[in-house]
Amino acid sequence: MKTFWNLQFVLVLIAISSAFGIGVQPKYEGPDEVELSLLEPAVVPDPVDGISRWWYTPSRKAFLFRHNYAKNGEVEPKQGEDLRLPGNILPRLYNIRLLPFIEVGNWTTDGYVEISVDCIISTVNISINSLDLTIDQASITVTDELTGNPIPVVNFIDEQSTRELITLQVSQPLTVGGRYKITMKYISVLNTLLTGFYRSDYEENGEVKYLAVSDFEATSARRAFPCFDEPTMKANFTITLGRKETWTSASNMPLIRTEPMAGVTGFVWDYYETSVTMSTYLVAFLVSEFVGIPSEPGLSNVEFRIWARADARNLTDYARNIGPRVLEFFESFFAIDYPLPKQDMAAIPDFAAGAMENWGLITYREQYLLTDPTTTSARSFQFAAIIIAHELSHQWFGNLVTMDWWNALWLNEGFASYMEYIGTDAVEPDFRMNDQFIIENLQYVFGVDALETSRPINIEVNTPAEINSMFDAISYEKGSCVIRMCADFIGFDTFQRGLTRYLNDNAYGNAGQDNLWSALQTQADLENVVLPATIKEIMDTWTYKMGFPFITVTRDYQTGGALVTQERFLLRKSNDSTDPIVYQWWVPLTYTSDYQTNKRDWLSVDQVSKTLPNLGAAANQWVIFNIDQQNYYRVAYDTSNYAMIRDQLMMDHQKFSDNNRGQLLDDAFNLALVELIPYATALDLTLYLKYEREYVPWHAALSEFNYIDTMLYNFVEFPNWKNYMTSLVEPTYTFFGFAETQADPHMEKLSRIDAMNWACRLGVADCVQNSLSTYANLMSQPENLLQIVSPNEKSIILRTAIENGGQAEYDFAFNQYKTTGDNSFLVAMCASKQVTVLSGLLEMLLDPNSGILRSDVNTVFNNVANNPIGNELALDFLINRWNDIQNSLGVTYFATWYRYVCTRQNTQAGLDKLIQLRDAHTLILGNSNSVKQGIETVETNIKWVSLNEGEIGTWLAANQPAKVFRQ
Repeated sequence: MKTFWNLQFVLVLIAISSAFGIGVQPKYEGPDEVELSLLEPAVVPDPVDGISRWWYTPSRKAFLFRHNYAKNGEVEPKQGEDLRLPGNILPRLYNIRLLPFIEVGNWTTDGYVEISVDCIISTVNISINSLDLTIDQASITVTDELTGNPIPVVNFIDEQSTRELITLQVSQPLTVGGRYKITMKYISVLNTLLTGFYRSDYEENGEVKYLAVSDFEATSARRAFPCFDEPTMKANFTITLGRKETWTSASNMPLIRTEPMAGVTGFVWDYYETSVTMSTYLVAFLVSEFVGIPSEPGLSNVEFRIWARADARNLTDYARNIGPRVLEFFESFFAIDYPLPKQDMAAIPDFAAGAMENWGLITYREQYLLTDPTTTSARSFQFAAIIIAHELSHQWFGNLVTMDWWNALWLNEGFASYMEYIGTDAVEPDFRMNDQFIIENLQYVFGVDALETSRPINIEVNTPAEINSMFDAISYEKGSCVIRMCADFIGFDTFQRGLTRYLNDNAYGNAGQDNLWSALQTQADLENVVLPATIKEIMDTWTYKMGFPFITVTRDYQTGGALVTQERFLLRKSNDSTDPIVYQWWVPLTYTSDYQTNKRDWLSVDQVSKTLPNLGAAANQWVIFNIDQQNYYRVAYDTSNYAMIRDQLMMDHQKFSDNNRGQLLDDAFNLALVELIPYATALDLTLYLKYEREYVPWHAALSEFNYIDTMLYNFVEFPNWKNYMTSLVEPTYTFFGFAETQADPHMEKLSRIDAMNWACRLGVADCVQNSLSTYANLMSQPENLLQIVSPNEKSIILRTAIENGGQAEYDFAFNQYKTTGDNSFLVAMCASKQVTVLSGLLEMLLDPNSGILRSDVNTVFNNVANNPIGNELALDFLINRWNDIQNSLGVTYFATWYRYVCTRQNTQAGLDKLIQLRDAHTLILGNSNSVKQGIETVETNIKWVSLNEGEIGTWLAANQPAKVFRQ
């Protein structure tokens, strides 16, 4: 076939693209106020170290960016309109040929597709998904594959802008059981929306270079080629990609051959093997000047390769090493060989998600795949490891067996979010990822799922926007938590064998959650696992209801038993709720008084409460429920049991597991937050922390301490709070020390980061002085940053030096930011304690020549607003300089900045100012979800102070350490 089919058509398309700006779409620069309002659980400031836990979820898709749903000015699909394909025609094989023109001024792609289909129900209408494609209608053919006879197409219905469909009406009904071939030519545009077949760019040796790459999940394959874009409509794909002969390409399968493009000098065609049977959203293309760097062949029996910029070759070592080893582990764990002959992983400069699990060609955001040993922090190495493990686990969960519809997305993402911990733990045991699960996934998602605005794991979705809204913490983190709970109550080994059964039973097909429950039930029955109900009955209560319970354990110290009750845990309860759902679950109860004799029982979905006749503990012996926090609920105890737990923690805290210590602290402070137990009870459990050296319990506690610290800052109790916190933190900081060595274990590095962060924040002299000394050393030889400052400690040292330094420290930071582009120096500048410095930073946001990049404007305001000294300055700046902000920056930031300043506000006077600001600018702020969230946050903060300031103050006064710490 000729390369440039219908040249006149192509030229017309290019002209149209230029006239309407299609080829020069503005580059996406992050979420605006509307997009931020869609983020869950709320718009919150980015942490100082730039790693945002609430934002990150592996493979989180571009649904966060509403730009993906702009239909060139046309209307969105109506709610309830039928957007599903009828199912009367099913695809069997695609032959796709694409020639992307990756050049400034021409971002079009010359496309051709053949689809071999089977007729399931006789019809004259062939409906195919298509979006933003310009179809050459004259090229459309429908042919009977058996006879070779053409079937005339008598009508072409274009509903791309409303239903994301095109329909071909043929002259005669297709026959049930018949096989047909559909062909057509079309033009698409390499967009800048980070979805579909899009373009990205990067700079190399001072030159801007471009590439074309795909990201199709959930419903964007239709942007690249007409297709049956539903997960159950699996087929085989034969891909041909055109490129300049000096460039490279990659797809799901291995390259067969490369041939010169007839009549086009300097261009070639790359022909790829036909794929295994898979869903359209897993198809992948990459056309670039990237280089492919292979892994060492002995690490895996599968050919493994990393695609990256040529000048990033030296950043691929970690991924090339860990990727094959994780793949090998999963082959063993699932007892199923990886079914493709190769596995590529590509580092993409502009990528909407963390990564995407395309079968055989996984694509990643660059910072999640490329690692520099000299600049990458321990936590960033950990992120890279778990994301790689997440995506590789998808090759079985999601790719080999795919959910039958997007309502069951959690079967893909929940499992991958669970398996990423197991996979990483297998190849990086030093990371202790299975221990970190409770703080990274479980305790995090509790905060989302404890809201009345949460959702069930499994809900009905139809429109592309609804489908993409499923890529959230409920599918990922909650999904992983309920899977982990299921594995615990049926037994991990049984669970593992049940997964293999599920994967084998449904290989290359689709499944719903009932298929999983059935496979696990079969395995459990074979192994004589006794349960109070079927696995389906138990697990349906966790997947079809939102939220989770807190379990109250009230012991009877005379009988040795306990009354156990379940009730939904909510952070806030509305008085006008009309929700008819009865929030009760099948709750697996696990408990122990010595970790030697572990007991199990159940609360049924019909039981609010139940009496356990014998806990196996003496009256003077503590009991712990939810062993290792394997189950998805919180636990509240009676006063006496809490007292015994407190005393045991003080005597020997290691009698409890690390996970249970983390659970005790996290549960207690959240129960206190909603007035289910006194804050004094929660604070009693912290007394032992001066002896704690493990990362998980400390990290769980510090996240809770941060809120109290923020709320008490301007109140009379703060000096006592600071003194008490110093008494807990300083021994831990002293234990780990300031200086990091290369030989330090991974978890020690993480623990040191937490200890240093709080020690310097609290003004512990050794931490402050060492930070100032290190910073002074850096000021004298800035070219040696990597030798002087550990990437793990960098943000803390920079912030502490600015916070405790003077003008010279500030000026050096600003100069480093301007000359190197390293915005960690800019973030550190926002930690200054000087009002004039912070006010000056805010003013600089309005001056385009100030040296602060437009892309960093939000970062500066965010961090100044988070500074306890800068918070009021930021609010006043927003109030008093509104018109100047609008003239300089537009209205984009207003709602987001409003939300940022609310986090620390906790007085009626502050609330009044915020309400006045909202009411003065109702057109911009009045209907914003971010603003509503902000107001609710301040109201909650005020209530918290009213209820708890006195109690906490009394407790702090009674528990002041003998040593007087620096104020």
